[in-house]
Amino acid sequence: MNACRAVVIALLAGCYNPRAQEGAPCSSAEECPTGQRCVLGSCRLRDLPADAGAPEVDAAVDARPDAMVLPCTTTGLTCGGTATAFPCGGHCWVYCPSAATWTDASQSCTGWQGALGQVDDATEERCVIAQITAESWIGLSQSDAATTPGMGWTWNGKTPVVYTHWVSGKPDDSDGRENGAEQCGKMQPDGQWDDAGCTQGNRFLCERP
Repeated sequence: MNACRAVVIALLAGCYNPRAQEGAPCSSAEECPTGQRCVLGSCRLRDLPADAGAPEVDAAVDARPDAMVLPCTTTGLTCGGTATAFPCGGHCWVYCPSAATWTDASQSCTGWQGALGQVDDATEERCVIAQITAESWIGLSQSDAATTPGMGWTWNGKTPVVYTHWVSGKPDDSDGRENGAEQCGKMQPDGQWDDAGCTQGNRFLCERP
């Protein structure tokens, strides 16, 4: 009987293998108990799922292309007429043939996830004017702090104007003196720019990447 008991005890002892607790901090597998490995700074019996380490980063990487690239369509644009979309200067442009104030036009462009058009060079300008048939608002706006007709012009109140194509003698704020009468800019069918009162009704051009 004693011999059998000894055999049973020996067998149980051989099967008994207390599990070391997981979660101890580590910088390498050598610092972990036998059978565990160092995973993301903690001792583990097995690897974490492949996406457990940084799900937020993976999600951001997956989402980035969709967030940056939008189709060149008129979808989302508020326009009283039939708008047309076309590429120019590496960006998507939309032409709305219905009249709106500069502010309303700007809001329509924002709803389309863009802004009133910004003309950066003569090549882009030639591309755009091939699509318009009447004077149209673009993103030119003048600061209220301007003291002369030629001062304080930006694209949509943000980007300084570098390339220009004003009509000769423009901007002039209607009489050559700055009085806040004409603080928005429009493009003529020939590509030249003119300053105008922002409440004037004009067709408009939107742009987005």
